[in-house]
Amino acid sequence: MKIERVSENQLKLTLTRTDLVERDLKLEDLINPSDKTQKLFRDIMEQALDEYDFINENTPLMVEAVPVGVDGIMIIVTKIDQKNKGENPMDLLFKNKEAHKWKKKSMDFVETKNHDSEDLLIFSFPTLDDVIHASLRLNDCHGGESELFKSDERFFLILQPDTYTEDENNDYIELLLNEFGQKHISTSLSKYYLLEHGEQLIKANAVEALAKAFGN
Repeated sequence: MKIERVSENQLKLTLTRTDLVERDLKLEDLINPSDKTQKLFRDIMEQALDEYDFINENTPLMVEAVPVGVDGIMIIVTKIDQKNKGENPMDLLFKNKEAHKWKKKSMDFVETKNHDSEDLLIFSFPTLDDVIHASLRLNDCHGGESELFKSDERFFLILQPDTYTEDENNDYIELLLNEFGQKHISTSLSKYYLLEHGEQLIKANAVEALAKAFGN
């Protein structure tokens, strides 16, 4: 967890995938305040107080959570004017403008697909050849939806199951994909990040399309 002072009234915190795993947090947890986010916030404030003398007990704060890449998140803490002295200065306001923008942009998609984040799988590959080889192996066992993106010189394959064949499950798919690529935090926010910042190469049935185009 890295904290950087941006200005007299603002701090920037960067959380990596490792930080999230260690705290048993998901990206979605940081959109809506919960016990976990409250604990994270208090830890941040303790560290900020120790390192920068940033706040005191009467300092009202605004917190914004913004995804950084597919696996990380940036939290911006800003001191604000306390207009209502009766308010609790430790109350959180997670605005996450980027997440709201993604949700508005992809509203129809979210409503019609309605998949659980637990079923979502996101893997990245260094080359398109790796994606092709993985798709050739996946094509006979994956019966769901798939999309292909490019971001930061890597290729991202997003899988969402629809109906499984008898032997198909996420563990098997992950084991197969690990031979060719790297798994990322697989949540709806990660997908929305790719929708917003990545280049969509194949919108639907990516696995089937690649296997058909490059299969024997």
